[in-house]
Amino acid sequence: MTRKSRETSDLYYYVNDIPNISAIFFYGFQQMLVCISALLITPYLVSNLLCAGVETTAVRVQLISATFITGGIATILQSTFGLRLAILHGPSAAFFPALHTFGDLYPCNSDTDTTQWRERLQLISGSLFAAVLIMPFLGLTGMVGRMAKHIGPITIVPMLILLCIGVIPDIEHKVSLHWISIIEILILIAFVVLLEEYEVPIPAFSMEQKKFNTMKIKLFSQFPYLLGIMIAWFACWILTISDLEPYGSSARTDRNDSLFVLENTPWIQIQYPLQFGFPRLSAPLVIAFTASMLAAMIESIGSYGICARICQQGSPPSSSMNRAFVVEGFGSMLAALMGVGTGVTTYSENIAIMQVTKVTSRITMQCAGVILILMGIFSKFAAFLAMIPEAIIGGVLTAGMSMICGVAFSNLQSVDLRLSRNLTIIGLSIILGCTIPAHFEKSPLHSGNKTIDDIFGTLLKMRMLVGGLIAFCLDIIASGATRKQRGFEDKLEKIEISVEKNGFALSSFANQTILKIPSLTKLPIVPSEKSIRRIEELRMKVIDHKIVSQ
Repeated sequence: MTRKSRETSDLYYYVNDIPNISAIFFYGFQQMLVCISALLITPYLVSNLLCAGVETTAVRVQLISATFITGGIATILQSTFGLRLAILHGPSAAFFPALHTFGDLYPCNSDTDTTQWRERLQLISGSLFAAVLIMPFLGLTGMVGRMAKHIGPITIVPMLILLCIGVIPDIEHKVSLHWISIIEILILIAFVVLLEEYEVPIPAFSMEQKKFNTMKIKLFSQFPYLLGIMIAWFACWILTISDLEPYGSSARTDRNDSLFVLENTPWIQIQYPLQFGFPRLSAPLVIAFTASMLAAMIESIGSYGICARICQQGSPPSSSMNRAFVVEGFGSMLAALMGVGTGVTTYSENIAIMQVTKVTSRITMQCAGVILILMGIFSKFAAFLAMIPEAIIGGVLTAGMSMICGVAFSNLQSVDLRLSRNLTIIGLSIILGCTIPAHFEKSPLHSGNKTIDDIFGTLLKMRMLVGGLIAFCLDIIASGATRKQRGFEDKLEKIEISVEKNGFALSSFANQTILKIPSLTKLPIVPSEKSIRRIEELRMKVIDHKIVSQ
């Protein structure tokens, strides 16, 4: 099947297209705005686990800045050198189960020394760093590319569903802080579901016509989280100045610690690796983070495939997948050293926005990465965001995880759901993925060996890991379905794209450099010599055709 031409395709900008500067900025700014709510969730969660007492808000500011900078760097690297599609990276929710394990191992109570928060963060950072080292190794050895051929929607869907189920206690805790979180949820439902197609008329000045015109924008569907946070935050401010909320309420905007931090935070503050001290290790925590890392990798395999389909690029080549995980591993290692608390992953929200806007240009996502870095450097902005009442974050978390749950089900569109085999595997993995961890939470493992109890006790409590392994194993060994019926793309139906629109292809400079050292093509992260020469031959034909046309 040949890819549709520009005239008949529904994409406005392809991966390699470069819009004008103003369009690049606004599309990039929009992508950055979409991910802000997800970027804020992790710093709030990690700062609460550190038991920092009165320093919690100040620590949160630093973590927000570190998260923005890390996400920006990882985004630029992934879209430029990794998968080379419009990919935005940020903290992965797949690591939340490991953070819950940390909370169980080192709970906050009345006896906790609040001055030891750095040691707690060093423990999280060191254990996370040790775990994510495996990710670039798997990419460099080519194991990811081979693994990806056997991980399909029947494995990915239960894992994403179990991820959402695992975050429910966090959602319940934050939503129960104040009724404003319910208002935030209702606002987001109205924007995303009810007003998605509504076009808001906005005046805009035309430089060509030298006058104001009215342009219609689907404002609610493109900026639901930003608008939702602003409205709920404004409502909290009204409740504060009118004294309708008592002092100390989680909905007040004048909490003393937040105001103090905002006033005393410098305008510019550079976050850097190891700023919180040298990392330390905890064996049970390393195991928990390793399990979360494997779950995050499987989630990313699915996300990369979805992104490639939206960008009309077909299935990612093995070399691109291997390279993507090397870069994702580097981003996760940087996140660990910066104290972010989780590895990085692709944000499904940003992929969904591309499907809405039909803009898949790589440079717009690179612009979003630059904006994220700048926002992280200007720490006053991070301090301002840290003032958002935690109850509002509860509403945002609810909506964000709802979208992830929806994206999970979207993976089923390529699976033959008429086969009882497929339905049974999906159902079993979700039910057992909930039941087995629930059993071991109530009845901890007692083998007589503490090390074994700590390691396997931690693994057996992780829903994503248990359910994902069950789904993967059953999908591999159970007969009764072809690869196509299991949701894998048929090789005969792969999309063919022109060389100008091939987002996976490396630049001519990179290809020529690789061809000068043929041994490089033996590396799993580098395309084969045959494919590189084919790309360059096609590029030469395009150039020759243009010369003849002129």
